[in-house]
Amino acid sequence: MPIHNLGYRDWEGERQSGGTRWSVIANVGIRRAWQSAWLRRIVVVTWAPPLIFAVAIFFFERYVASEPSMFDPGLASLIIGDDVFSEVENELRRAEVQQAVQAGTAYAEENFDNPSQRAARIIRPLVWKGMLLQLQKMQSGAMILVIGLIAPPLISQDIRSRAFLLYFSRPLTRLQYIFGKFCTVASFLFLTITLPQILLYLFAVLLSPDISVVADTWDMPVRAILSSLAMITPMTLLAMMISSLTIETRFATFGWFTVWVSGAVTAMVFVVAQEADSLLARCAFFWMLFRDISMVILDVGSKRPVSDVATQFCVVLGIAVISFTVVLRKVSAPMKA
Repeated sequence: MPIHNLGYRDWEGERQSGGTRWSVIANVGIRRAWQSAWLRRIVVVTWAPPLIFAVAIFFFERYVASEPSMFDPGLASLIIGDDVFSEVENELRRAEVQQAVQAGTAYAEENFDNPSQRAARIIRPLVWKGMLLQLQKMQSGAMILVIGLIAPPLISQDIRSRAFLLYFSRPLTRLQYIFGKFCTVASFLFLTITLPQILLYLFAVLLSPDISVVADTWDMPVRAILSSLAMITPMTLLAMMISSLTIETRFATFGWFTVWVSGAVTAMVFVVAQEADSLLARCAFFWMLFRDISMVILDVGSKRPVSDVATQFCVVLGIAVISFTVVLRKVSAPMKA
């Protein structure tokens, strides 16, 4: 049949809301990224630390109440970190922790069956938060690799292949395009950072003596999600900005890892100068920056001055805002040409 005889036909498929157009970009990006064998290996490896901490929680919950003498301060400090254990030390002094757990004399409360339960209620939230913090610290290394594999080609390839001409020939806005690319990276980071923390908390609740522990720890999943978002959002936008500044994927990859290496070198210089605790060093090296922010959000082991904490949050916000602005301008440039 000649083309001019076809005419217009009604769409017989299922109509979808225009607000979900970004999901098409995200779905395509996720499927393409998942084809990488290295990415699949990294995702599998990132689930090993949660299993280790799950075992630690298992022994903690089994021994802290039934066998108080098994609660070893040195082991606890190793598992949850010295910064977090210092808070436990404030509640139950390091030299007397076993005696306090056994006797339950520290901060004794009513309505508990035995002294061990009183001490366990004091220790449990701090230990759980410490494990979530340690888990997030371990997964931050995986975050660098995951973003380094996914983000560099996201926008640089579209600029090189002029795919914008195809994208924006559809009823697709710039914000929907950016959000779709953002969700491509964020979905894998949620899988490797946020989800393991939530499942670790649920596992800890299941191993607890009773469901009443939720009353003391209900805010932990919320804090874990917020601390993850505080790390995922600016770093994803930063990687997207680097990708938008070049048409070569290898340059974008090099730029992403250079940012982290230069921050580590800066921190080492301050360490050599015996100023490792300098605010500039903690802001330049993103690993230290997000560690401090996570400690504040999780409300555990943070003794940083309020002014330093405010500065660090401003740095993170500035990274996100500047990166988003640059990406928006780069995406808009081909439409103005």
